Amino acid sequence: MSAPADGPIGVIAGRGVLPVEIAEGAHREGRRVVCVNVFDADPRLREVADDYQTVALGQLGAMVETFRARGVREIVLAGKVDKLAAAGAVALDALGLLVASRLTDFGDASILAALVTILEESGFVVAPQARYAPHLVAASGVLGRRAPSSDEQRDIVFGARIAAAVAALDIGQAVAVRRGMVIAVEAVEGTDAMIARAGAHTRGAVVVKVGRPRQDPRYDLPAVGPQTVAGLAAAGGAVLAVEAERTLLLERDRLIAQADDAGIALVAVPHG
Repeated sequence: MSAPADGPIGVIAGRGVLPVEIAEGAHREGRRVVCVNVFDADPRLREVADDYQTVALGQLGAMVETFRARGVREIVLAGKVDKLAAAGAVALDALGLLVASRLTDFGDASILAALVTILEESGFVVAPQARYAPHLVAASGVLGRRAPSSDEQRDIVFGARIAAAVAALDIGQAVAVRRGMVIAVEAVEGTDAMIARAGAHTRGAVVVKVGRPRQDPRYDLPAVGPQTVAGLAAAGGAVLAVEAERTLLLERDRLIAQADDAGIALVAVPHG
C-alpha cells in the first residue's frame, strides 16, 4: 500500500525531539499532524501538532480509533520509549495483546515489527521515519571541523565491526572503544548511559553507533543529538561516528556546532 499524498499524518510519539522534527517537516509539505503521545513526548509537540492526544502505552486500540476518527491514513513512529520505566506500568488492550501474542522475544526490533504489522493490518500506511525529515539523514564524511586522527580512524573501523555484531543480536546499536579495546557496549540503558559508563573507565573514547543489519526504515533508526554530544564531552570522549545514510542527526545544526565547540570529531561512515 502506497502512502497517501494528502490528508493528515499521524505521529505516535515517544521521548525526544524527533516527533517534533517530523511534525515540522510534515507542515512544510502542507500536511496536518495528529499526534498521539504514548511516552513522555517533548512538550513542544503539543504546540507544533494540529491535534494532540495522550493515549496510554499499550492501548493500541485507542490509538487506532483516535487516528481513524481524524481521517489519518499514514502514520510515523518517532521517539524513544524507556522499556524499563514502562514495563511495570503498561496495561494492554485487546489490540495490544495481539501485538504481544506475536512476539518471539522482547527486543526492540521484534516489538516494533509486530506493532507495524498490526497498524498495517488496521489499514494504515507506516511511513519511513525520514520521510518528513530527510535533512536529518547523515551523509558520508566528516560532518564537523575536526577529522579523526589515524589512530581514531582505526578505532572507528574496529568499533563499527563490534557494533554491527551487537546490533545483529538486538542488544544495542553502539559501542565505545579505545586503542582497539572495547570499553562499553550499549544495552537496554541506551547510548547516553553507555557513554557515561565508558567515561568512567577512560578518556578519549571513540563511540560508534550503527543500524541493525536489516534495519527497517519505518522504525528505530539510529539517532544522535546534542544530548549525545554533551554526554560524550562530559565523559572525555573524542569521536562520535555514525552510519551514513542510516542515522538521523537530531537538531542537526546545533549537534554539529556542539561537537565543534567540544573538539569532538563527528563523522558518518558508509554502511558495511
